[in-house]
Amino acid sequence: MKTLVFKLFVIPFLIVSCSKNIDLETLSNKEVITLNKKQKKSSKENNQPNEENTYYEEDIHAFYINTILAISYKQKEELLLQIEEGNEELIEELERLQEEIKFNEGLEKLLFKIRPVFPGFPPPPSPCPKKIEKETRCRIPLTIIRYLLFSKQTESILIQIKTEEGDVISENSNLFSAENFEGLPATELLKEGFTGEVTLRITKNFAPLEQKLTYEVDAYIGE
Repeated sequence: MKTLVFKLFVIPFLIVSCSKNIDLETLSNKEVITLNKKQKKSSKENNQPNEENTYYEEDIHAFYINTILAISYKQKEELLLQIEEGNEELIEELERLQEEIKFNEGLEKLLFKIRPVFPGFPPPPSPCPKKIEKETRCRIPLTIIRYLLFSKQTESILIQIKTEEGDVISENSNLFSAENFEGLPATELLKEGFTGEVTLRITKNFAPLEQKLTYEVDAYIGE
């Protein structure tokens, strides 16, 4: 199977109150049981994909495409300027770039079109600005993100988190059904206690192109 490879340059919930401290000794057995159930439910929810700790992988792919397009638009402007100044040797390069832009614009529309919509679905990361400089590196925040959610057609994945030097911090290929999101496939992001700037590398079977696809985005993990 042909593989495409792309490269791109709570705290626990705690309430502290002096006037409303909970004294378990004054609670009835029924109240204590109710409180324990609520605490267990909250803990279970934090250990499952939810709106706050999850990204939908197709949104990350769209982020990647948006960033690629922003860089391509900047390159197109520079090529057009140089061609207008008489450097006709760059015409072929411009035509090739325009084909890439056309392909990625079509892919961008496809990715946004297939995004699931139901209550509580995770919001996408903030997109890269449409006009950026070549040296700009837009990064996806992963500090509180613990899971990636995938489309229902996804059967195999490989997620790697790497340092800026290319060393692999972690990798994960396990999928499980996300209870909070109608059983969609999900995987856990294994950060191994690392903080700092990283690269998130995603390999998946991509149904629209009927082949495996790999892409990378810049990200960061805060303390």
